[in-house]
Amino acid sequence: MAILDVRIDDRLIHGQVCGFWIPQYSLERIAIVDDEIVKDEVRKTALKFGCPDKCKLSIFSSEKAADKFNRKIDEGIRVMILCNSPVPILRMAEQGYQVPYITVGNMATKPGAVQVKKTVFVSPEEKDAFVKLIDRGVTVYSQMVPNEPREDISEILKKL
Repeated sequence: MAILDVRIDDRLIHGQVCGFWIPQYSLERIAIVDDEIVKDEVRKTALKFGCPDKCKLSIFSSEKAADKFNRKIDEGIRVMILCNSPVPILRMAEQGYQVPYITVGNMATKPGAVQVKKTVFVSPEEKDAFVKLIDRGVTVYSQMVPNEPREDISEILKKL
């Protein structure tokens, strides 16, 4: 399996992912990792409905995702891991599957959140997860769309 991007976007399957990121990487599968959505049949159905036909969608818990990615279950398939926060990515790392980097798209404002970039608001729990990942060697980038330059925001997150 070729993990081509690990993306955080709290909108999950939406216009930018479908219109820009899937074609950018010629993705064959999007793996949403979320411990709540995996138990919510209505949300799972809505996300599957929104995913283009040419790209498969899988939805895993953090634990199941770490196991599958460690076992390289989708070897040879072009995959993007998609989460709505850094928390599932940290949980995967704690289960033994660590990613080298994360690309942050959109994280909407929420109670107690601090604005990091124009469209990136980080809650205290998310900041803690980001810092733990950065301390594990994960680089965090900000990039909304493929034609925009990537910006390393790791140091900004650590200083929040």
